[in-house]
Amino acid sequence: MEMAVQEFKRGVIGIRQLARAWNVPKSTLQRRVRGIVSGTDHASGRKCVFSQAEEKELSSLLTTMASRGFPLTGLKVRKLAYDYAQKQGKDRFSTEKGSAGYYSLKRFMQRHHLSLKTPEPLSVGRASGMNRPVVSSWFDDLEKLLDELQIRDAAAHIWNCDETGLQEHFVQGRVVAETGSPCCQITCNEKGETTTVLACFNAYGDYCKPTIIFRAKRLKPEWVIGAPAGSQVKVSDNGWITKEIFLEWAKAFVAFIPKTDNRPHLLLLDGHSTHIYNLEFLDLMKANNVHPFVFPPHTTHWLQPADKALFRSLKAHWTNQGIVAVIRSGGKSLGKQGFFSIFTPAWTAACVPETAQAGFRGCGVFPVNRNAVPASAYAPSETSERHEVGYLNQ
Repeated sequence: MEMAVQEFKRGVIGIRQLARAWNVPKSTLQRRVRGIVSGTDHASGRKCVFSQAEEKELSSLLTTMASRGFPLTGLKVRKLAYDYAQKQGKDRFSTEKGSAGYYSLKRFMQRHHLSLKTPEPLSVGRASGMNRPVVSSWFDDLEKLLDELQIRDAAAHIWNCDETGLQEHFVQGRVVAETGSPCCQITCNEKGETTTVLACFNAYGDYCKPTIIFRAKRLKPEWVIGAPAGSQVKVSDNGWITKEIFLEWAKAFVAFIPKTDNRPHLLLLDGHSTHIYNLEFLDLMKANNVHPFVFPPHTTHWLQPADKALFRSLKAHWTNQGIVAVIRSGGKSLGKQGFFSIFTPAWTAACVPETAQAGFRGCGVFPVNRNAVPASAYAPSETSERHEVGYLNQ
């Protein structure tokens, strides 16, 4: 089209012959040479309300808001576009609705590589906790401690322990079903009871035996059938970890860590009260040359290897095993007695060296690489009022 327009301006031949020679519609070429349509690009449909610069400014605003934890719904974007158009003196949208049209939004998103997504909830605590100065200070302290202990290159001496919850409620992702017809999936319960799993592993890929905590007053012998060899099975009133249970796990941990290398061990963990406000645990660690090192509050979703890799893998395998069990039983609840028929194969599949190594590497803990935390992780904190410049290691 551009070449045809240029040749017409040279006045060699007429429009009809040019259109035939360049294989373009005569009417389309005619509108461009007469100035009715500007430019030579494809321009089907209505002309855009905003210029390229204005659309870029609006797109930048939307992506910035989303990255900082305040994404806008499609309707809010349409209303924002209407207000922006009014500010620019452009009356192309419906004043009755006070918003841009659905298809205007759809074409705008296509032009700027945007899409509608379901956001993950992010608390204010986590948003403000992932503060660049706080995390940077924590990495400074980590590097200093690793150098003092002379274990910066000792993957087998850097550990991470944490708890996660598993429920007997297995839901798949998207499935194949008939268009226009409702689709449902049979589950054992509306919302399963939570069972806590305490896991610990090092950057080399070694795993301690897990501790599983059921919600009950006393432990029944049949509940332990099929548990991973060497694991601890406990009970608590709410199914959560207690100081006493954590201390029992700690005793098993110090018995498990290798004794062939006299260098100290580093144990990374969060600031849960059962961890850091547990004097017996701290005394036990000190007596066995283990140095606990706490993550800053509300940062474990980016800094903790267990959250980064192990628990994701474990829950994926847990769901897969659970769905198979539900199909076999016709939706019958497995209960505590059937817990390990699902958990043990899921735990075995998840606890491979590659998963542990990927978790430590992805968080930048081993090898130490603070750049492993992307800039986008700090974006939500830019809207918070928190301005801490450091973190005091426990």
